Amino acid sequence: MIYNFMKKQITSIGLGVVGVLLCISCDTDLVETYEQYVPEQVISLAMPDSVAPVATAYNKILFKVFVNADPKIKKAVVTLFDDDITDDDEKIVTVIDINRTIYKPEIYQTELELPEGGSEYFVHLEDSEGNKSIKYDVFGTVLGDTYKESLQARHYDEVTYPSEVGVVISWTSNRRFQMDSSGNPELDDDGNEIVLVINNLLVKTAITYTSSTDGTEKTIEVDESEDETIISDFVSEGTFSYVTYYRVAVDSPYFFESNPNEAMFPEKI
Repeated sequence: MIYNFMKKQITSIGLGVVGVLLCISCDTDLVETYEQYVPEQVISLAMPDSVAPVATAYNKILFKVFVNADPKIKKAVVTLFDDDITDDDEKIVTVIDINRTIYKPEIYQTELELPEGGSEYFVHLEDSEGNKSIKYDVFGTVLGDTYKESLQARHYDEVTYPSEVGVVISWTSNRRFQMDSSGNPELDDDGNEIVLVINNLLVKTAITYTSSTDGTEKTIEVDESEDETIISDFVSEGTFSYVTYYRVAVDSPYFFESNPNEAMFPEKI
């Protein structure tokens, strides 16, 4: 029995040594493979942390490139994917120079004028030697004529003339009550009726008219939350025009205006 036990121990030790030798052999092979296929001098740039293409104005788009802290980065290159097989698959849209003053993640941006439509863009980073990072693939949309034609000026219900105040433009409200299953307005914890915004992209409406006071052209702005606009210095049976401004996206600082509508003031009595 003692002989069998010693034999098992010797066998285990032998297997362990073989395992170590195999591991050493594996390590050696991996190192040799690395040295064979990877050059000694490797310059690796990280790809952009993210890229945000933002529609800003008529036929304009803003590229916001979030750059990592790598001090070797000298520029960001934005290219447009082109599926025309007769030429290059990518066309350079813009190059953003990166002048690092601090080596931590930063945002670099540029606004471009491009044709309307949605396109696929690639963004990569480069160092001073032309070494490139992996491409960041992103889809961006440029807004133009087609989008503007889809925007309608805010609708008004009527224009009335209570002589004691002036003309009153009654707008279709951009608010409504949140209703319960019984058709009654729902209440919040404080007992107030819950009011919902119908179009959260609508910002304001601008009305332009001729003042009866001095004959000059005036423009007043009506917030989307207002349901009535009072104008006292209007010209009897004169015309006024109005446009409505819409956000490009919820919480966006960029607006698009609708095409203008024209209407007429009532006769002064």
